[in-house]
Order: sequence, then C-alpha cells, then structure tokens
Amino acid sequence: MTKPLDLLFWIRAGLGSLSGVIAGVLGFIGSNPQSVNGIIVALLFYVASYYLARYVLAIELPAGESRKLFTTGVGSFVMLFLFTWILYNTFVTLSLL
Repeated sequence: MTKPLDLLFWIRAGLGSLSGVIAGVLGFIGSNPQSVNGIIVALLFYVASYYLARYVLAIELPAGESRKLFTTGVGSFVMLFLFTWILYNTFVTLSLL
C-alpha cells in the first residue's frame, strides 16, 4: 500500500506538470505574456495541493513532522513546472515561426 507522503509526492509531481502547461496556455492568450502570471499559477496549484493533502486526503502526521506536508515534493513540483512550461513555450514559439 502506498504511504500518504508518497502519494502526496506523486500528486505534486502531476500538479507541477499540469500547472506548467496551464501557465503556458495562459501566457499566450493575452497579447502581453508575463512570467508573473505563470508563477502565480504555480503557487496556486502548490497551495491547493497542501489543502488537498490536509483536508481531502486527511494526512495526519506527528506534531514534530507537520512541516513535511508542506515540503514533500516541492523540488519535483518546481522542476516539473519549469520543464513543462519551458517545453510548452518552446513548441508554441517554434510552431509560430
């Protein structure tokens, strides 16, 4: 059976990829793409994953380890967000040429 923190890690990895694609799509809708909007999308997805872990999955940890809910999977989330965002923007830019 999957441990709760392992499940949270994989959920954040998936949400990192999804938020990168959504940030890329939102960046090309307007006439003035700004990277701030993409970072806001990533932050919203990460905060949503925290509340998902806390209230929907109801992951309970000992008092000394409560910080793990916030830090588990942060590196994979950020790297997959950046990877998919850059990859999406590269493909869209190349297709416009």
